[in-house]
Amino acid sequence: RRMKARAPPPPNQASATSRIHSEQKSPAETAVISDQNLVSMKENMINRSVDFTVVLPSGVEQKSTVQGSKAVMDLLVDLCSQYRLNPSQHSLELKSSGAQPPLSYKPNTLVGALDVQTVLLKEKVPEEKTKRPLPRVPEKSVRLVVNYLKTQKTVVRVSPEVPLHNIIPAICEKCEVSQEHVVLLRDGITGEELELTKSLEELGIKEVYAWDRKRGELRLKAVAAE
Repeated sequence: RRMKARAPPPPNQASATSRIHSEQKSPAETAVISDQNLVSMKENMINRSVDFTVVLPSGVEQKSTVQGSKAVMDLLVDLCSQYRLNPSQHSLELKSSGAQPPLSYKPNTLVGALDVQTVLLKEKVPEEKTKRPLPRVPEKSVRLVVNYLKTQKTVVRVSPEVPLHNIIPAICEKCEVSQEHVVLLRDGITGEELELTKSLEELGIKEVYAWDRKRGELRLKAVAAE
């Protein structure tokens, strides 16, 4: 006996089978489709016109439109050329909105890849050239002979150009004399006090006598008591 041929599947069954196959696409096929969609979105962003507000260094605002395929560094050159500015002395700050921080970009970043709403054309602050410090001239100093306690001597290196009251601390430290009671004398015979507002050069001396007024008074009292 001859077998009857199998009837073709109903139309709804075929569509269900194809739907199952489409639902069972491999992850690789799905990734390819998603990548294609991403590339298509990027192309649409790059090919579109981008409208934004330009804020000039003076604060004046201007409306501008460029193609999204333009690089940021080319945008800087075009804007500077349009407003007669020097590109090397200016930079761009791109913002998506006023409250948001500036957008980060590279010179070759395409404008269409950024959500730009405001372009601030800023003048660069000239960096001060670091000046080499002048060679420090060693401070002039001389050896000052200090006589103290009548029989003691010491040497202090001080500046000959400053007033004497500036070198008194160094003398007192060396001689262990109190600054409150010290008196500088020209010599140990006449007892002439030196003017503390004058320098060693002005006085023409390289030797002084440090007199401790307090010790002198105590000595006088002791002599009187005897």
